[in-house]
Amino acid sequence: MQGEMLEIRQIGTSYQRVRCLLPRQVEQMKASLTAHGQLTALVVVKRPSGLELIDGFKRYRAAEQMGWTRLRATSMEVDEPGQWAAMLALNRATPSISVLEEALVLREMAATGMTQSEISQILSRHKSWVSRRIGLIERLHPELVEQVREGILPPGAARRLLSLPAGNQLEMATLVMHHGLGSQETELFLRLWKNADPAVRDYLLAHPLLALAEARAGDPQEPPDPRLTPHGQRLQRHLRLLQGVAPRTLQMLRPHPAEEDLLILASDLQSTKSSLWRLMEALDSAGPRKS
Repeated sequence: MQGEMLEIRQIGTSYQRVRCLLPRQVEQMKASLTAHGQLTALVVVKRPSGLELIDGFKRYRAAEQMGWTRLRATSMEVDEPGQWAAMLALNRATPSISVLEEALVLREMAATGMTQSEISQILSRHKSWVSRRIGLIERLHPELVEQVREGILPPGAARRLLSLPAGNQLEMATLVMHHGLGSQETELFLRLWKNADPAVRDYLLAHPLLALAEARAGDPQEPPDPRLTPHGQRLQRHLRLLQGVAPRTLQMLRPHPAEEDLLILASDLQSTKSSLWRLMEALDSAGPRKS
């Protein structure tokens, strides 16, 4: 590992405003530093105010919290646009920088006066790539941008909220953070919420974890168990559909439906009851045989 040992207090972190450090990432880095030491040098640039960190923010934060006073770092000689380009380039080969963090970097580059065409040229990217990412950060509510920066709201979950109007973004972000939803869970919840009528939306907001469990159980897109035969895989998909539909149907039957609805639905209710009786008999006979 190249570079020189520097006092942590010598290194500025003002550019951390474009990185979103989640607490769990810092804890993982602490574990790595404890077990293996510093494996990769920080990267710093020289500015009139002193040295500024452009790569290695998780290492820096973890080492600082652990009470370390020195870290190894390498120095780059680049101008301001070059430093932002370097931040992206240093992370291009790894998944350590999120799409929203890329968007924050690109917005900083635009703030220096560079056009999107100039940014795309210096990054060797298409202009549409630059435009799409800057558009992401512009569509995200400013309060949520700060929450992402502070590591409160995961970038993946925040990105899923972009499909909502700004007002709904705040409401959903509160739910996501309160229940600790990840990006995939957030995506599934938003899909349920968008397709629901007002009454069902109220239920989703009141019981998000239960709704997600029901949806996952009944999601035919969830990969079937590969140990099953083709017939068994089809059966598993149908069973999952039933597992998902049954709780939601029960929720709609309690409280009791309106009398005028029951009169219209009488034949459907009877037909469903008959089908369920036959299904129950089949499920009982299909259970594991006792020796």
